Amino acid sequence: MDIDEIISEIEGGRGYGYERYVTVGGVNIRYAVRGDGPPLLLLHGFGEFLETWDFNFHFLSEHCRVYVMDLPGHGLSDKPYLDYNISFFADFVIGFMDTFGIDHADIIGHSFGGAIAVSVATIFPEKVDKLVLESCFGLSNDISLLHKLCNIPVMGSVDTTEPAVKSALEHKARMEFYNPDFVAREMAGMSYRFMQMAEARRVMLNIMHNWVGVNGLKPEVVMVDRLCLIKSPTLFIHCEQDKIHPVELSRKAYHLIPKSSLKVFNECGHCPHIEKAAEFNEAVLAFLELG
Repeated sequence: MDIDEIISEIEGGRGYGYERYVTVGGVNIRYAVRGDGPPLLLLHGFGEFLETWDFNFHFLSEHCRVYVMDLPGHGLSDKPYLDYNISFFADFVIGFMDTFGIDHADIIGHSFGGAIAVSVATIFPEKVDKLVLESCFGLSNDISLLHKLCNIPVMGSVDTTEPAVKSALEHKARMEFYNPDFVAREMAGMSYRFMQMAEARRVMLNIMHNWVGVNGLKPEVVMVDRLCLIKSPTLFIHCEQDKIHPVELSRKAYHLIPKSSLKVFNECGHCPHIEKAAEFNEAVLAFLELG
């Protein structure tokens, strides 16, 4: 993967060409919406942005009304000074729905976004029709040493020199994808731009401090303890080669929800909505009964 070539080609991300901004709870949020029919919200992962749904947004919008957004503190949405805890993000999702007059919706959450989706489904069950948890975060208290170190004040600064950011992007691709070169050209530009924003780095560390302690995830973020409270039909999607959240976590967790099922893909990493987009989209359509 030639990170210099990739960055020079797509630095800044390309977007969809019809993104808009809306104020939710005093925070300016970049979003896009397309399609007609029942509402579907897509919640991206940690440090990501709405372009992560490039391989799904247009396809799914042929069957329903799809909303994608840069979550607060992410992408090109505002990055105010506040505590980015799990309750804040759950309240944000409800605020976003209220802003658009959405009484209830289907929700897909990827990784970090999955934890937010679980929080919404357990605190506001009447708001969630069906739930898709993709490579969901919080299915175990265990967390990597790197995440734990980010909770220590002395580790609160990040090397943002160009070589360090490029190295981080390469590591991110190796960790998240079974085939890192498959999506590097699609995603690296926006990631590079985001990682260069001082306010974005501040938000990422804030989230780490709010969600992770030196002994693992903070209790309010351990989603596995809340799964039994979910009333919505739920589909877990995971991949055999996920290096970030092992597939065994979903294999154990889906039994905790009364109306749930599990779909596992092979030769795929942490992001099946990208690496296995066609299969992911079809699984979602079948589960949501939109096909």
